[in-house]
Amino acid sequence: MARHASPEPMMTKTRIRNMVLAMTALTVFVVAMIASYSGAFARPTLHHLTVAVAAPGQVVEAIRGQDVLAVNAVGDDAAARQQVREQAADAAFVVAQTGEMKIYVAGGGGKSVATAAESVGRAIATKGGFTAAVEDVAPTSAADPSGTVEFYAVIFISIGASLGATAFGYIMGKVRRPATFLLRTLTLTGYSALLAGVVTVYVDGMLGALAGHTLAVFGALWIYAMAVGGAVTGVAAAFGSTASVLLTLFLVVVGNAAAAGPVGRPLLSPFYSTFTTIVPQGSGVALLRSISYFGGHSAGTPLLTLVIWGAAGCLLAALATALRVNYRAVYERFARRSRPVLRPGHISPSGRHAVAAGADLD
Repeated sequence: MARHASPEPMMTKTRIRNMVLAMTALTVFVVAMIASYSGAFARPTLHHLTVAVAAPGQVVEAIRGQDVLAVNAVGDDAAARQQVREQAADAAFVVAQTGEMKIYVAGGGGKSVATAAESVGRAIATKGGFTAAVEDVAPTSAADPSGTVEFYAVIFISIGASLGATAFGYIMGKVRRPATFLLRTLTLTGYSALLAGVVTVYVDGMLGALAGHTLAVFGALWIYAMAVGGAVTGVAAAFGSTASVLLTLFLVVVGNAAAAGPVGRPLLSPFYSTFTTIVPQGSGVALLRSISYFGGHSAGTPLLTLVIWGAAGCLLAALATALRVNYRAVYERFARRSRPVLRPGHISPSGRHAVAAGADLD
């Protein structure tokens, strides 16, 4: 060992405490993720299913008597089918005069939901003595038969957008001036477009899972990335990095599970289904499915939700910047006022000493 080399510092109590806290926090995070996903996806149970029904009155009332079903009574086969196509209903049951019962499902709205609706419809047909015939009016693509690619695209863009917003904040520092706010906004916009573009090329061009809607898919993913990244940036600017970390954890632990991806909303527990239309993940998945499988029907609500998330983040960041700018201006104004001002004809003590020293030199 060299003469002036010093041994590595011993593990102090502070370092040991920090290591224990870090290990505990990571372990809690992993357990929370497992609990969230297993609670949402492990044992899906049908809790609520909206069905359009065109059938004789007694059949409609019998179907309405099932607790998990909400019935939209319609006049004919075309109206029932249209409700499924427009996402006004999860499925439709039509009983014809011939004794045949048509079961309309929508695989694009979630394969598990379509399977559950088919099972319910077949059970009703068996009980009523009808012959069941199933038709998927919004089937998934051959490259994505399970209909989960849109879910994974949204989830991983969430990770990229939130981590990117955090990294930009660390690199650029706090938003203290309008110029910095503008730069952060432009950076986040460009980065969101990059994420959306790469993911669109992969899921559309390479996988062919969401083929035929390239520009619409890109636009939806861009808006989604802006919503997540903008929300994280705004919360960090207004309330600090700790608040943004808590928001990110909430979106990862609760938002991902509530997105109604592998398990559709009718099969989620009431806890997670409550958040499906609130968290950006649920709106992102719903928007992609609307574009890809339902001709854009019912896209308004998820689109509005994403715009609200992004706009709220932008507003928080703008307010935080304005407050900092105003605080600096007020502080500097008061600082100037508080400086000692000498009245004419008066010399400070240091000035008197300087004059006396000059006189001595003369």
